[in-house]
Amino acid sequence: MSDQPNAIVRRGPAQLRGVARNVQYRSEARSENGAIQVLTLRLEQPGLSPVQVELRALALEGQVVEGEEVTVSGRWRRGRLVAREILSQSTGVAVRGRKAPLWLVLPVVIAFLAMFGLVLYFVIVGITGSGR
Repeated sequence: MSDQPNAIVRRGPAQLRGVARNVQYRSEARSENGAIQVLTLRLEQPGLSPVQVELRALALEGQVVEGEEVTVSGRWRRGRLVAREILSQSTGVAVRGRKAPLWLVLPVVIAFLAMFGLVLYFVIVGITGSGR
């Protein structure tokens, strides 16, 4: 395990509570697909070493500021906590990634299914046609 009696198990899902320090918001370019919003912070908990937290999304809802007490829900990845949601205990505001609207997702799903069906059709026709 660990030499520290109060060490955090750093794998799998996690929910931690502490004080948000070094809160930073930034935007990262993603080729021609636009930008991704990133929120990073250091979560300080009494008696434990600080935890690096990162929340990435196409757009972020809500805001956390320096010194707020927060609860972070997410999963451990490469030594840092990748957040799904950061809830401010001070204000009750939750910071989370905004999901893509249904009107944007639905055409992409339909196009994918149509392409998959077309490929499947040609594979089946090719297999049955080669047996003659």
